[in-house]
Amino acid sequence: MDKEELRETRKQMFTQMEQRLQEMHPKEEDRMFYYHSSEDRIVLSHALFWVMTQPQCLKGKIRKERLPSVTTFSPRDSLSKLSSPLGLPKEFFLLLRQYEEEMLDAFLTEDDYFSELLRSQDLRNERPKVESCNILFEMLPTILMSTGMRADKDARKLAAIAVVAAGYGGDMDEELCNELLDDMDFHYNKVKCRKIEGMLPKLMKMVEGEMRSMR
Repeated sequence: MDKEELRETRKQMFTQMEQRLQEMHPKEEDRMFYYHSSEDRIVLSHALFWVMTQPQCLKGKIRKERLPSVTTFSPRDSLSKLSSPLGLPKEFFLLLRQYEEEMLDAFLTEDDYFSELLRSQDLRNERPKVESCNILFEMLPTILMSTGMRADKDARKLAAIAVVAAGYGGDMDEELCNELLDDMDFHYNKVKCRKIEGMLPKLMKMVEGEMRSMR
């Protein structure tokens, strides 16, 4: 599958997911990134989640299932499974991390692909709206906190990480927000967020508190 075919496949997948999100959260103010004051803060929330779900922070079984290659997705079969409201949480998680790394890479290099990975166009009112990384991010906690998985500690931890990353990225002091964004860079051609990594003890304590509220 070439790059254009891959993009078209992704668009089909995220169109289905966006429809699911609108059904689950018909009010715009209930969406996870609605109150973020800038696109940079949304990027920061993704960076926080991406760092907080690295292997040293999240070692449970949620990481162990193999990710089906996005290049092999069938629009009728695989896409419908991923967009199911009770879909495949491990695939959602791993696919989200894959897209986040691509998005952060494109953000740092100012690649035009960045806007496609982060957002889409709402055809109803012609304004920028979340897509790709954001849609996966928004759907993940809902799936993880479904009735069948709520008792699973790994699922609760991953959902709590998503809530903390979204909330803290949107609410933190403007100076700290800019400092963390400016610190993002490449190390051996991989995205690196050293200052966020230095905050992991504090961030994981916030996650523990969020997990207690999910019981």
